[in-house]
Amino acid sequence: MADDTTTGDEYLTLLRRTLKRLEQAVFDLDTPPRDLAALSRRLLEVSREIERLEGRDGEGKPSVAVEVEDAEFDEEAV
Repeated sequence: MADDTTTGDEYLTLLRRTLKRLEQAVFDLDTPPRDLAALSRRLLEVSREIERLEGRDGEGKPSVAVEVEDAEFDEEAV
């Protein structure tokens, strides 16, 4: 049985191949306009997943799109 690193590397490779294929479809002039929204959304999802995995493993920069929790508004601080 493969270890988690190998499995993770294979998954990352699959995601990169999927990303490349999605990029081709999104930027192909023959892609039907009705498909562009779904393809674009999936392209962003795969891209974010790659960024998340690379950031976790320290192989690349973490995503700049992070969720933050708002602090309570302090009127006197302004």
